[in-house]
Amino acid sequence: MFTKNKMNKLLILTLLFTSQVWAQSGALTQEFKNQVLQAKLGSVSEQAYCYSENGKVEGHQVDKLQRIASLTKIFTTYFAAENLDLNKTFKTRIYIGKDHLHIEGGHDPYFEEDKLLILLQSLNDLGYQSFKRVTMSRSFLFYDQTMGSYKKITPTESLKQLSFYFKSANYGAIQQKWKAVKKFAEEEGIELSGNAPKVTATSVSISDINPIANENPQTYIHESKPFHTLIKAMNVQSKNYLSQNIFELSSKVSSFSSLMSNKGISSTSYKIHNGSGLPFINGNTRLDNQATCRLVLKVFDLLSEKLKSHNLKMSDVIAVIGGKDLGSFRERFEKYPETHEAVLAKTGTLKHTSSLGGVLLSHTSIPFAILNHTTSSLSARNFQDKFVTRMFDFLGAADPINYEKISIFPWDGTDFLK
Repeated sequence: MFTKNKMNKLLILTLLFTSQVWAQSGALTQEFKNQVLQAKLGSVSEQAYCYSENGKVEGHQVDKLQRIASLTKIFTTYFAAENLDLNKTFKTRIYIGKDHLHIEGGHDPYFEEDKLLILLQSLNDLGYQSFKRVTMSRSFLFYDQTMGSYKKITPTESLKQLSFYFKSANYGAIQQKWKAVKKFAEEEGIELSGNAPKVTATSVSISDINPIANENPQTYIHESKPFHTLIKAMNVQSKNYLSQNIFELSSKVSSFSSLMSNKGISSTSYKIHNGSGLPFINGNTRLDNQATCRLVLKVFDLLSEKLKSHNLKMSDVIAVIGGKDLGSFRERFEKYPETHEAVLAKTGTLKHTSSLGGVLLSHTSIPFAILNHTTSSLSARNFQDKFVTRMFDFLGAADPINYEKISIFPWDGTDFLK
């Protein structure tokens, strides 16, 4: 039973703790403003940062809608974690007749030039060099081009990109692509041997049915790596087409707005137009994904909790800074080795946007976000790296994890076709 004296002491301690937290937050915010000005990122009123400790959000402009660019992919990751099985695999079936190849997609969200070239190499290994006809189902999701703005990839567009790889005249370009894929594979611990594969076809088209189903064709299956590994690749390399595919797969279960509503999140705190963070551009009209700093923290918290139901943790799906993971962090935080493997994060960069959000690993896990509205991307990245280290100085020393690198190459080195 509390006496009046004990209650007074408890109240005093609470007030002292609260005032210390406020003073700490105030000092960190002042440093944020000073560093923004020193880095010449633009008006302080156009910048935001926030962190959450003990359930309380602190920072600057925490409820201001900001462009988040590829930080959107964390929203996509959470969307998938709520709606889909992150441990599932996707199966693509390959049917081969006398002179006909049919690709039956299984909605594998990650089928880009790396996997397609390995598929062609596997066909060469099986003795196939050419076909009169190649067909693909509409569930075969393929695209290999860099996108600067949002673009809906239709089966017709996938067909156009796929056709490129079956034309002899394009073999020189395919050889260059193969070199890049081999380098990527090597960096991720996978060895690809031999010259660039070559498979030609007289025609390539879409077929809603398997045209050779009744011809007793040879049948092979490619099974993807677990879904969460594909998501890790999406976040580490900021793969836009992959994130769009994942967002659309999740949308087939329920809408993103419905999920947010069910979690009690107001629609005024975000404007999410797609799953990648690329802007919609139509003439003079431009629509960017936006969110408040507070909501970014909320999504990290929700994601962290939801991952437990998949028997996963945050480092399984987003990048760990320190040089082991490929992507945008490979050349960042080099001046601050004390932060290595103590920050799990995602970046976002567009013409007027540089964002960074994730989790600081200290005495506890501290979600954070830095949302810069600026055209000085390099200065913003340098500013963010420096400011993150100062956050550790204010909030507690970095406590790195013992991170074992997760290969994000989309093939594990076993038989590609089974």
